[in-house]
Amino acid sequence: MRAGTARWLFKKPGDTWKTGGVWKRAGRVGGTFAETSWGRDGHTGPVYPRGTRICVQFKGLPTMACVSLK
Repeated sequence: MRAGTARWLFKKPGDTWKTGGVWKRAGRVGGTFAETSWGRDGHTGPVYPRGTRICVQFKGLPTMACVSLK
């Protein structure tokens, strides 16, 4: 992947998946990494409860990269 677009999704415990943002441009960083950012300075944004799942989806790829908040 050289460049593409990505969006993020989240699922609070007991809720359904919701889109957290629009598709944004993502760029390649190094060998197999890509990055994009949401928010004003990378440190602002919503607060989610423990157990929330947050995923990044790259357009055209079948799998998402996900983490769960502890």
